[in-house]
Amino acid sequence: MAVVNSFAKFWGANYPAESDVVITAPVYGDAINVLQGTATAGGNYPAEADVLEGTVYGNINQFTGILDPDAGAPDVSKVRDGIVFGSSGQFTGISQMPVVSTVLSGIGYGASGTEYTGTLQVTGTPVPIYPSVENVLIGVQFGSVGDVPMIGVYEPAHASVVKLDEYYGAYGTEYVGDLECIEPNPCDQYPVYTPPQGSPCEGGWLN
Repeated sequence: MAVVNSFAKFWGANYPAESDVVITAPVYGDAINVLQGTATAGGNYPAEADVLEGTVYGNINQFTGILDPDAGAPDVSKVRDGIVFGSSGQFTGISQMPVVSTVLSGIGYGASGTEYTGTLQVTGTPVPIYPSVENVLIGVQFGSVGDVPMIGVYEPAHASVVKLDEYYGAYGTEYVGDLECIEPNPCDQYPVYTPPQGSPCEGGWLN
């Protein structure tokens, strides 16, 4: 007796139910029980969105995966410097972590905020450093002592007591003198030169 398909026709044999046999299968069974499959071809396949992009599958290759393997990948700025990642290693992290010696002692940071702990020791409260009032221009308010603001008292020389065309002040160019001395000019020797009483440059400069 010849085999017609995967199910040999033998008298009294046990056969699967028609609903369990693909509908395209040939007739099977025996002389008394001639059966034809009724099950629909297909099978239990994953959704295309759950299968990697470009992957073809199914009993007749009817499905193609559309899952992007890098969907939701972190930005390189969020991945540690030098770490390669991505489905084909196409990304490299650029995030740089501080050295523990530059992070305050006891302060956790990194993964979950606990990966590393700073070791920098700082004693006391940092105290601001202000210039003295003698080094700040007169009338300029800055800082405070308790609730009392500090006010600068430094007053630059008036142009009338600085020789003509002499620049001075901030950057050496903020002000320019306008004092003119007579010739011969003993003012050039100021402050070493002390003119005699009653001279035009008495006190070192013309009035």
